[in-house]
Amino acid sequence: MGEIVAAVGTCHTPYMFTRPPDEDPNQLEQAGAAMQELGKVLDETKPDAILFFGADHVETFSVSCVPSFAIVAGDRAIAKFAGREHNLPIHREMAEDILNKLVTDHNFDMAYSEDAELGHAFSIPFEYVIGNRKIPVVPFFTNVYVPPLPTAKRCYALGRMVRSAIDSLPDKLRVAVIGTGSFSLEIGGPKIDPGKRNAVPDIGWSKHVHARIKEARLDELIEEATPERMWQAGNIGGELLNWIVTLGVIGKEKPRYLADHDEKDGHAYAAWRWN
Repeated sequence: MGEIVAAVGTCHTPYMFTRPPDEDPNQLEQAGAAMQELGKVLDETKPDAILFFGADHVETFSVSCVPSFAIVAGDRAIAKFAGREHNLPIHREMAEDILNKLVTDHNFDMAYSEDAELGHAFSIPFEYVIGNRKIPVVPFFTNVYVPPLPTAKRCYALGRMVRSAIDSLPDKLRVAVIGTGSFSLEIGGPKIDPGKRNAVPDIGWSKHVHARIKEARLDELIEEATPERMWQAGNIGGELLNWIVTLGVIGKEKPRYLADHDEKDGHAYAAWRWN
């Protein structure tokens, strides 16, 4: 029987590694410090494994095959970005057990890979949140970028099924959960121009999402997070779906800590913990 001992949410901005000259280095340092602070939760709770809910930005999968949901159930989680490489152990037994339960017990069609190479959505938190801790991970992908995206309701249902699979693990494992993504993000599109309609970051939407999470009003958030509304919040506004999967695992519990959103260029995201 598994036990959720920690749950945190974080950003994965690639600027943490690339450091472009037009980015405010102080803001990046603040983001890094916040992620490292979240990492201390792992020291406090000492999990046996980490469920990691991330995304792909056409770094791992291509338009020839884009799974709605996928799990990496191999031996190593290898993430490469901006000349850096992270190589973490995968808790293969737990990954395979969860995969089997999702497909056979819950009739949830999952893609899986033994050796998918992970991108910056994993690499950044691997370095700043997990750091040098040798804790095995189980990487999950949600398609947040290439339409059609899975619905918010389907993402929440996946989270609930993952929780059921954890609760019925054959071994007594202490499990931490990490979710990552943004609420409002536009990459190279017109909505990053404040003079355009539906400018990004969409601060009103970001604040609204924060309020829903703070009060654990997840039913309302799921109904409101339509493809159209997330698209208004940016061409990767669908990263909110990562949070919704994570919230499905945690359930309707208010967070212990929820940071103010970050209004950096093209981003609006948060850091939080539940335990």
